[in-house]
Amino acid sequence: MEGFEKMVSGLINTRIWSAKMQLEPNGQSGIPAFTRKKGLLVGLLLGYSFVMFGLSSMTGQELPEPFFENQDKLEHMFAYGVMAVVAWSVLRQWTVLRHCWLWAWVYAVVYGVTDEWHQLFVPGRYGDLFDLLADAVGAALAIAMLEFLRTRRGSRLLLVCPRSVRASSVP
Repeated sequence: MEGFEKMVSGLINTRIWSAKMQLEPNGQSGIPAFTRKKGLLVGLLLGYSFVMFGLSSMTGQELPEPFFENQDKLEHMFAYGVMAVVAWSVLRQWTVLRHCWLWAWVYAVVYGVTDEWHQLFVPGRYGDLFDLLADAVGAALAIAMLEFLRTRRGSRLLLVCPRSVRASSVP
């Protein structure tokens, strides 16, 4: 039992567990602000993923006619670019993760793979490797743009999770 107690006390004394609570201006909230923000972002990512699943479940007859050829590829690039941005925002909140841009891209591409597989079972739809390629390219372009803006001097995106905060909270 003594080893277990030492392990628990060691966890409690780490910098991760000893973070200061940030209260709302009215002083009523006991939930740290960063935890609320993480929860909202995770909820946004899950909600967006469910909306994408719903759109993917539409039969071929329910889809609107495209205005031009390969319009669906642009739609895929945009939709998975947004998904990657939301995933990037979620992952940037965790201080223990490195290369959030890579994990956000992986999330979007893996979701794209499962989406194309899911479409194989929807009447009037089919899985398409070029759609998956458009998903991967859209996610990569969106993340590249975010990382470029984040690393620019004086960028507001640094306020999402400044490096000084990230470095000081890792044990």
